Amino acid sequence: MINYDVLRQVEEIYNSGGNIMQFLNQMSGGEGVQNTKEAILISYDFQSGSYVNAYKKNPGVYEKYTKEISDEIKTFGPFSTILEAGVGEATTFKQVIKNLDIPLENCYGFDISWSRLKTGNSFVNEDIAGNANFFVADLSDIPLMNSSIDIVYTAHSIEPNGGYEKPILEELYRVAKQYLVLFEPDYEFANDDAKHRMESHGYIKRLADTAKELGYDVIKRELLRFPLNPLNPTSVIVIQKTSKSRVDGIFQCPVSKTKLTDCGEVFFAEQPRLMYPVIQGIPCLLKSQAILGSRYNTM
Repeated sequence: MINYDVLRQVEEIYNSGGNIMQFLNQMSGGEGVQNTKEAILISYDFQSGSYVNAYKKNPGVYEKYTKEISDEIKTFGPFSTILEAGVGEATTFKQVIKNLDIPLENCYGFDISWSRLKTGNSFVNEDIAGNANFFVADLSDIPLMNSSIDIVYTAHSIEPNGGYEKPILEELYRVAKQYLVLFEPDYEFANDDAKHRMESHGYIKRLADTAKELGYDVIKRELLRFPLNPLNPTSVIVIQKTSKSRVDGIFQCPVSKTKLTDCGEVFFAEQPRLMYPVIQGIPCLLKSQAILGSRYNTM
């Protein structure tokens, strides 16, 4: 974990309107622009609430954007479970689920930032119908079983992870059962100004090409008509996956890859007897959050 003095500096930078990600990456001493996982976590965690505020200031823009996303997902036929990977403050998730207007068994969303999920939980619960299940997790180490979710989608959550396209795609594809749908910035379709912006922020490149190189069935790739930011053009990339596997449970331990059981106060993996805390209703399922509980269910 980053030390307290650095977190204090980060708070000062945030309060003065500075760029947290840039500061943290400069501290890491890396060459070029490649955002570290730690920089992404800290930057977005300190920004918690800003996305809900932006939504409330201009809901019309979000409504057009999220309707286009939900209209795309509706074309995939019957499904009962859906996951937004990198759900953030649920400003996309909330509208997409409402616009789908179909009965769903479960709706899931995860993010690396607990603070953003807590903000999103409050935002979603204002008026959304359905069973929204949020949990803390890492895009490159998702605590879900293979082929456990019918539809997995992202909405600008892979965006800041330039250089990590392959491992993230592999995890998302592993979890998806029917379709993996990526609503992400498309460097190859962008103009020069947008490309320069993406490069300066360490954004992803060649997402569709990487998926094809992995052998995935990319059945669609085209620009959305209503991106949230014209300087950040969004493409939809649809990857079809046919899986007939049936899973016993949904969650798996990020360390052992064995079944995780929801015990209320914790999520527990019988093997290797690890516990993951549930904080204000949000399970924290990162490897770093595992607690050894060899006697948890025996005392």
